[in-house]
Order: sequence, then C-alpha cells, then structure tokens
Amino acid sequence: MHNEENNVQTLYESIRDSMEALHQPYEILFVNDASTDHTLSVMKRIQSRDSRFHFVDLEFNVGENWALLAGISKTQGEIIVTIDGDCQNDPAYIPALLRELSKGYRVVSGWRKARTGSFWTRRLPSRVANTLIRMISGVSVHDCGCGLKAYRREVVEGRYVPKGFMNRFSPVILGVKQKEFSEIEILDRARKAGRSHYGLGRVFVVARDLASLPFAIQQPGRWLRRFRCLQWAGLVAGLPLAISGWRLSALGMMLLALVSFSNARNLKRFVIAQAAPEFRIQEFK
Repeated sequence: MHNEENNVQTLYESIRDSMEALHQPYEILFVNDASTDHTLSVMKRIQSRDSRFHFVDLEFNVGENWALLAGISKTQGEIIVTIDGDCQNDPAYIPALLRELSKGYRVVSGWRKARTGSFWTRRLPSRVANTLIRMISGVSVHDCGCGLKAYRREVVEGRYVPKGFMNRFSPVILGVKQKEFSEIEILDRARKAGRSHYGLGRVFVVARDLASLPFAIQQPGRWLRRFRCLQWAGLVAGLPLAISGWRLSALGMMLLALVSFSNARNLKRFVIAQAAPEFRIQEFK
C-alpha cells in the first residue's frame, strides 16, 4: 500500500472475514510502501489488536513489484495469496482461489473478465498485453495484472525479478507452465478511495519488456552473455557492410545489435535483482 489510509481497515476486515469462514490457520501481512499519509499508523493500530496481522514497513518507496516481493519474503505459509491494496480485488474470492489450487495447480489467478476503468488507458492496453503474453509464453493467462493470486510457496520463495515484471507478467515470469496454472473469474470493483498509480505510459514499458520475457523465464544469465555476443557481432558485421554499400544487410545487422542490446540490458536487471533485491525493510512486526 502506498498512501491508502482509507483502504487499510476496510481491506483488513474483508480479508479477516473471508479467512475466518475457512476455519484454517492464517496470517495477514500488509506492506507499507513508504506512504506519506497515515497508512502505517492504521496498520500499527490493527497489529496491536490482532496477532495474526503483520506489517512490513519499507525504508523507501519501491513500487508494487518490489513491495509485493518484500511482503512475500516475510510470509510463513505454504500457500501465499496476494491482493492489491486499493480494495478493487474482493477478498471474498480467496476461498475459490484456494479450492482451485487444491486441484493440483501451482498458481491460480483472478481474471477480471469485465474490467472497470478507462477503455484507452486500462482495458485496451491490458487486452493487448495479455494477448501478447499468451502468444509468447504458451500459458493461457488472461489477466497477468490482476493482483489477486494464490501461489504455492515454492513458486515465489526466493524469487526476485526487476521492477514491473512481477505485477505485469506473473505467473509467466516465474516459469509456471500451462498445466500448472488456472484462473477463476472475479468481479473488478471500482476504487472507492485513494488514487490510481497507473497511466498510459506503462504500455510502452510492457512492449519493451515483452521482448526479453522468453529469455528471462529460462536462464537470464546465460542469455545475457549470448545477447552481448550478438550485439557486438551485429556492430562488427554491420559497419563493413555499410561501408561496402550493402545497405539492407547493414541495416539488418544494426537492427540485430539494437535488439540484442535492449534484451541484454533487461536481462542484466534480472541478474542484479536476484543478487541484490531493491527493497529495504525498516520494520516488520
């Protein structure tokens, strides 16, 4: 949560009520992503009254990707359910996620089939992005951006990916296969409080990251070395071809170098992210 003081109590109560109905042991963990309002104060008040509630307070703002991974790093359960902090995901669907997961899947995701929000800045970009992700990954995911997901612990434990990849490409970026994944349809509720942190600009970021997605799923360190070699091969071969007048061939080599550079740069982020996660927890209780 970042500046979601008016959603903290409501979301907590909804999750608690949903979990109590299951009659199973559970914990609730909220992440404060360096809010400047009273988000943390509300979390502390809840924690003082409910021993099953915990909070992670981050030292500086890191965004949804790293805040989510910071929270996961402090969980105890064998099943981890994630949910957005803006109350647009309804915790009442958690039991349905868990029932589906019990069928043997490793990840079950919510699917906001009927999306709310602007068509041009939210719904259309989401449809395009998810279609491309399905084509590239071979996993029939319809809503990677849905925050409501249930994971088996081994899928996410110790996994750190660069900014934007967890909240835009999960579970595909975690290497989950088609047979290990399922979805359930959920209602997409309108935000009642706070302000959305998304805009049209993320479409271009998604398009850039999609190119490196197939390689990041596998072994990013190995592919990083390969793309660096291709980058230099394209440059070394392209310059003589350009000088010799072979313009189309030179253009092809330069394009290879450009694509290889972009992918190498993104894959380097994966290697760094795994070695040095970008969140700092200043308080966990």
